[in-house]
Amino acid sequence: MDHRKLDPQSEKLLKKIASRMKELQHPPLELLTPEMSRYYYDEARAYFKPLPSNQIHSEETRIGSHQIPIRIYQPEGFHHLPVFIYMHGGGWVFGSLDSCESFCQYIAEKCKCIVISVGYRLAPEHKYPAALLDTIDAVLWTVEHISSFGGDINRLSIGGESSGGNLAAAACIALHQKVAIHHQFLINPVTNYAFDSPSYLEDYQFNLTSEKMKWFWHHYLKASNDGKEAFASPLQVEDQIAENLPQALIVTVEYDPLRSEGEAYANKLKRNGVNVTHLQYEKLVHSFINMIGEVDMAKSAVDQMLLHMKEFLYDSEAKTPSMKPV
Repeated sequence: MDHRKLDPQSEKLLKKIASRMKELQHPPLELLTPEMSRYYYDEARAYFKPLPSNQIHSEETRIGSHQIPIRIYQPEGFHHLPVFIYMHGGGWVFGSLDSCESFCQYIAEKCKCIVISVGYRLAPEHKYPAALLDTIDAVLWTVEHISSFGGDINRLSIGGESSGGNLAAAACIALHQKVAIHHQFLINPVTNYAFDSPSYLEDYQFNLTSEKMKWFWHHYLKASNDGKEAFASPLQVEDQIAENLPQALIVTVEYDPLRSEGEAYANKLKRNGVNVTHLQYEKLVHSFINMIGEVDMAKSAVDQMLLHMKEFLYDSEAKTPSMKPV
């Protein structure tokens, strides 16, 4: 890959955040607790300027035996919409419904779909496979209930960013014989418990690093052997299952230790006959979707991704949603 300079706007934003973390005396990783990481993450989020979305109604409820919160976003004035289940990022350790609120609203507006954001249980308080079980519960709840919100269950998709992309991909594997999920939309997904891929060996120090990923995995897994399972590492899925997985839109970026495993997952699905669109963007870092209010290149990439996603969501029989009668 041509290692060009990091996008200047991204670099400027990351330097602002790094300066703030220094002010707050962010400890080294070996001293960082999960509780502390959530505090610093929320502080960093203040630098991610949200983009306003218009006419998006939202409501929250709790589902499943663990009463996990979900937030449902609906474009006002439309009905019989495609449905997209979204899993937030945060290394399975942090992140919440609030941390991805702006992005979910943006998806709902740009793609004209219902977005269901899932507040799954976090590690290390709830280790693997708790977050995956919550993801599966969210899919099953959606199948049963989303029609009452104006959703078209025949156009169901799931996706997420980073650890959320991991959970979405794993849920597709777990449910491949039970639920008709039509598309998976994976942004910089974690797909393999290994640290020897080409992008890991590049040792990027922008945003997400190899050291941080090892820290996340340590808190997520009960034992390292769990990382060999396809439900933790989707790249390990058997070919005969892979060939029955939903078509995929997979996004990777240049300065991300997860880039190579995202590429590898896209290639594995393609080899097994799955329809895959793989978008790769240069000069951007792992968390670029949170930067669309500040970084022009990030917004351009997200807008292109969502154009592809909208094409996935709307089949030939229903290219545009119907307006409610006045």
